[in-house]
Amino acid sequence: MEHGGAREGEEKLKDFSYSANPYRPPFVKRVLERAKIERYPYCNDRLENGIKNKLGIQQDVVITAGITEQIQIIITYFRKRRFVSLRSTYGEYVRTARLLGSEIRIINNPDPGISELTPKRGDVLFFANPNNPSGKYYRYVNELAEQAEAKNFMLVLDEAFIDFVDSIVPLEINDNVVVMRSFSKAYNLSGMRIGYAITSKPLAEKFREMRLPWGIGTIGCELIEYILRNRKFLSTTLEKIRNERRRISETTGLRTDANYFLASVGSATIAGKRFKENGILVRDCSSFGLTDAIRFSIKSKKDNDLLLSLLGEIEVKVPEYLSFQ
Repeated sequence: MEHGGAREGEEKLKDFSYSANPYRPPFVKRVLERAKIERYPYCNDRLENGIKNKLGIQQDVVITAGITEQIQIIITYFRKRRFVSLRSTYGEYVRTARLLGSEIRIINNPDPGISELTPKRGDVLFFANPNNPSGKYYRYVNELAEQAEAKNFMLVLDEAFIDFVDSIVPLEINDNVVVMRSFSKAYNLSGMRIGYAITSKPLAEKFREMRLPWGIGTIGCELIEYILRNRKFLSTTLEKIRNERRRISETTGLRTDANYFLASVGSATIAGKRFKENGILVRDCSSFGLTDAIRFSIKSKKDNDLLLSLLGEIEVKVPEYLSFQ
């Protein structure tokens, strides 16, 4: 599998390939102390209601072992349909569909307009918003949801990085829409698989039938409890990330709506090796079909200064195939 994040032997590198909140929640130690690991976790109903109430969600909510489990459930359930995905996006949509032998349509434009998506009746469209690796947030999302209902295709919105977007379009969710969300990115908890889906009640019941029993574990249950009670950590750290995003953008000319930047550097492979030789790990975006580009996350000011000093030694620019307006 092609994913970001340091591998064994790379732990000493400054890891900019991992796109998550760089700050650690203060309650993690308490969670580990309180989690009743000797018991099976029966927390789903309570926490699903808690998420709905705390976040003001009107539709049904289903807790899962991260977005990855949601992808597997959706593709398994709709496996006889055709799946539509961008070439330059999170690769698990296509990988999982191929494993199940499903039909796939790939959209090659890394930055498509809504007219280029054109799913047909019965299709399942996976659409990350903001997209990974571009960091672009698409404001036509409500129009896309309306089309899903009118044309009767399923729209699966991957909002793993939605917390980092400054101005979000209020989404009107209908029965043809599934929203996938994760706590991993906003709370720097990728090692814990905790996420939730927002969808219609009939489809939510299918999720509950198909998800892993006790998939998030007792530690995951306890983490969600603390997350719902403690929103200050998120608001405080998001402000730091916004400030650094603004500074990096002003320094480099790069743009993003998320907590990571996509930069055209000529050769992703050569640039990646150069960064690694200087103690920094960035994401080579060749696996997204973008051989000219690297992706790097926003970290603390001190770490970002180190990255910026190296970026200043090479030519970086917004990829010509990406438009921010």
